[in-house]
Amino acid sequence: MLPVVIRVLAPQDGVAYRALRLRALHDHPDAFTSSFEEESARPLAWSVQRLAHQPEKPCDFFLGAFQQSLLVGMVGLQGRYRPKERHNATVVGLYVVPELAGQGIGGELMRQLVNRANTCAGLEQIELTVTQGNQSAWAIYARCGFVEFGVLQRAIKVQEQYYAKVHMVLQLR
Repeated sequence: MLPVVIRVLAPQDGVAYRALRLRALHDHPDAFTSSFEEESARPLAWSVQRLAHQPEKPCDFFLGAFQQSLLVGMVGLQGRYRPKERHNATVVGLYVVPELAGQGIGGELMRQLVNRANTCAGLEQIELTVTQGNQSAWAIYARCGFVEFGVLQRAIKVQEQYYAKVHMVLQLR
């Protein structure tokens, strides 16, 4: 396997990020709360803006895994900024191209996300959801220290089929 470099995504990665996100949403509609249809209707500028550093949102970032110059994986963290919720953030959009699945890229993306989250002032815990039955993603999260705290039945509906979401949390401090 060629080496993989993980780094923070920036606005200049918007085209690659958008393409990989749309691929993830198209190929795995049950794994994400967002839909391919709603995301593909958004302009490229939305993806570019999403990757831009915003000082008022210091805990928001996206990491990308690159093999040579090709984006092959990604994950993001989105903070909460209301006064009573500032100690929380949410993991979003973990995805690795299927051709490289099982090679540790997802786990490394999550480890680096947790390490970076630990540097966010005031951030005490991060949470996520994973589609019930997605054992490979669940295992990555569990290895990073996330624990289940509930299941929302019928959390999403894809083509008349319901999927439950397992809620997980990692206490940072």
